[in-house]
Amino acid sequence: MLSRFLFKPRQPQLVIGSDVMLRYLGPSDAKDFCAHLHELHYEDFRDRFNGLVSDPWLDKYIARSLNEAIVIGAYIGDHLVAVAELHTGGQIVRGEGESAFSVASDWRRKGLGTILLKALLRAASENDISTIIVETGSQNHAMKALARKFGAKMQFASDQSVGRINVADGLRLAARDRAHRSFPAVPAPKPEMAAIAAPVN
Repeated sequence: MLSRFLFKPRQPQLVIGSDVMLRYLGPSDAKDFCAHLHELHYEDFRDRFNGLVSDPWLDKYIARSLNEAIVIGAYIGDHLVAVAELHTGGQIVRGEGESAFSVASDWRRKGLGTILLKALLRAASENDISTIIVETGSQNHAMKALARKFGAKMQFASDQSVGRINVADGLRLAARDRAHRSFPAVPAPKPEMAAIAAPVN
C-alpha cells in the first residue's frame, strides 16, 4: 500500500545554477537510477548497500523505491549523478523515514550530498515526517559527517552507524548553512511550478 504523499511529478522542480537540476524521480526513471548505481566505484557501492548485491536484487530495490518512497535525483545535463531516498511504512515508525544517499564517485565532495539532504528535509517536513533516520556502514565517514552536519548523533550498532535527524532542527541548521545559504527549499510537488535558479557554492 502506497503512502498518501508519494506523488512524484516528472517535471523539474528547481534548477541550481546552470549545471545541476534536482527533480523527483518516479518509476519511469528506473533506467537512470540503475545506471547511476552501476557507475559507483566498488567501495562506494559497498558503502551504499553495506555490501554487494545481485543485479536482480538491485532491480527489485529500484522498482520498490521509485514506487513507494520519496526519491530526489540530481542531474548534470541528462546524467543522474546523485540520489536521495526517504522510505516510510513497513517496520518504520509512523512519523519517521529512513534515508539513503548515493553520489557518483567522480562527483563526491562537491556539495551534492548537502544539497540533497536539504531537499529531503524539506520533503519530510511537507509530508509530516519529523525524524529522518540515517543508517550507514561504519566505514562511510562522509555520510556520517553529513548526518552530523544536520544534527544527527551517530551511534555504532553492530557493523552499522545509526543516527536520527530531527527534521525541524535540521531545517534550522540548513537555513544557517553558509556554504549553500541561497539554496531554495524544495517546493511542494506541483507540476505547474516553474523552475527556480540558485548558485552552487
